Parts: sequence; C-alpha cells; structure tokens
Amino acid sequence: MSTLRKKFGTMPDGTNVDCCVLSKGNTKVTISEYGARIADINYKGVQTVCGFDKLEGYLADTEYHGSTVGRYANRIKDGIFSLNGVEYVLAKNEKGITHLHGGNTGYSARVWNIASITETENEASATFKLVSEDGEEGYPGKLDIAVKFTLSSDDAITIDYAATTDKDTIIAMTNHSYFCISGCGESIMDQTLTIDADSFVAVDDILIPIAITPVENTNFDFRAGRIIGKDIDDQNDIQLVRGGGYDHCWVLNHPGEDAPVATLYSPETKINVDVYTTEKGIQIYAGNYMDEDNPFFSKYTQIPRHAVCMECCALPDSPNQKGFPSVVLKAGETYTQKTTYKYSTK
Repeated sequence: MSTLRKKFGTMPDGTNVDCCVLSKGNTKVTISEYGARIADINYKGVQTVCGFDKLEGYLADTEYHGSTVGRYANRIKDGIFSLNGVEYVLAKNEKGITHLHGGNTGYSARVWNIASITETENEASATFKLVSEDGEEGYPGKLDIAVKFTLSSDDAITIDYAATTDKDTIIAMTNHSYFCISGCGESIMDQTLTIDADSFVAVDDILIPIAITPVENTNFDFRAGRIIGKDIDDQNDIQLVRGGGYDHCWVLNHPGEDAPVATLYSPETKINVDVYTTEKGIQIYAGNYMDEDNPFFSKYTQIPRHAVCMECCALPDSPNQKGFPSVVLKAGETYTQKTTYKYSTK
C-alpha cells in the first residue's frame, strides 16, 4: 500500500488545492481537497468513475462528480424544514423550487483540508476535514466534519463520515461518484444492477417523495439483478418519466450488515462492485442528463447514461416526511456513516 500527496490545482482566489493518491497494485484512488471528491478510481487499468484530471474541470462541473455532498444530500421540499419549532429556510438551488445537495455552496464546492494520511501493509487512507459554520446555507449548528477514505488490500474503498454539532441540526451526507465500470466513455445500459430492497421512494414531478412503494411487479425490482437499460425508457411508467429514467431512492432491506446492499456488474470488463452501507437508502441516478460540455479526463465526451451513481444516503426530504427515519443530530452527539465500494472481477 502507498500514499502520495500532490498539488491538484489552484482556486480562482489563489487557494492551493491538493489531492491524495491511495495505491495498491493495480488499484489507484485519487481524492481531491476540492469537494473531498473522488477524482479517479483506476482498477486494473480501467477508469471506473467519471472525473477530471484538472481542478478546472471540477470548477466547471454542476453535476457533483465524485463529491462529498452535504449538509443534506438529495432534496428538501421548498427549501424549508422545521426543527424544535423553528422554521429554517434554505436555498432553492434546483430550478428555483427545491433545495438540493446542500445548497448554492454545499460541501461539494468547498475546499477541504487533508488532515492526515496513513499507510500500513493492508490499508492506505486519507482523512479530509471541514468546518461548516452555524447558519451556513441556512442550516443551524456549527459542524466539525471528518471524512476518511480508505483503500484496503482487498480492493475495497471505504468512506467513513463523522460530524459533531454545537446545536441541534439535520445532516445526511453521501458520496456522489458516477461509476462507469465498463470504462469512462462507455454506456451503462447493458450493466446489471442488483439492489436488496423491497420498496423504493415514489416521487412527484419535481422528484419529491409521495410514497414508499413496493418494487414487486414494477420496473424498480432489482432484487434478482436487472439490466439497467431494460426498461429505463418505459414511457408507460410515470416514475421513469418523471425521473427521465432512474433517479430514485430505494429503501434498503439490510443496511449495516455484512452482505452487500447493491451490486453493479459490467459484462464488458467483468468488473463487479459490491456496495455496503450503514445508511437506510441508496439513490440510483443513471446519468440521464449527463451532457455538459466538459470532457472527462480531457478526452471523454459526456453522454447521458454512460455512468450510474450509487449514493448511499438518508431518504429524500426526510425532515418533511412523516414516518421517514430521523436525520436530526443533537448538540454534542456525533453523526456517523460508513459506505464501502468493493471491487472484484468475475
């Protein structure tokens, strides 16, 4: 195992941005201080996440590629929530209607600090830290956040999140990597996705939850494995029409256990990614609108459905949805979350 810290670029205000490279044999993971973003996962010579080789690519990005997302990942209806009898108003940064992924300047657009880098015979890791001030983007409470990325000898990439607050707040973080395990620039439509979930979150036309719905006999049943492109354009399925394809959260059956909650497999490269998480949900976004004029790694044109996000997270709009698990973090308590993406070939 080995680690390397190097310069990744310079912000417009002159702030230096470094990245850390975690390596083990044929596996290399690059994480940037800008947005605590996974900039590259190169597995056996295949670039398996979409990214950019220069900071400028991320500064032009509006799709959260590889980023650590917060304070609240996913959507909050009308940019409003109430806590302890107080109403908090957040930015409506999605079409002027909905609060998305932390607001106008969420954690994805902040420069984090590489606080520590360690390596042993079996692991290489880097910890990124950020302070999110009370009132930032409208959220209450000052957060001290640490996100640790670890590459282990079995080709597993683990992300450990921890945060403490000095005031009651809400928090739900995730990683927003776009997986392209057939190789950057290749379609995901023939890849098989398996999700251990008996239900998913059905949404309205602005992707706000309306009901937790059984997957049985729907295009959302991935329990036995399903080719992503098989039904993604079914115009008779109002949920797929609303999302432009898959852009939904599944309610996981067995989070926090030793079995994977989801698996992605490419028949082209034979690469398999098993996903493990302590979170209650997984948001699957099939890159339906991935078409910015901002080439990946300076050479791959962005094309819709050439990557898929597997965002382990809380359920969307939880603060406003009765019956959804709480996302409240009390003053003095610690928020923790763990997600692992384990690579193999089959």
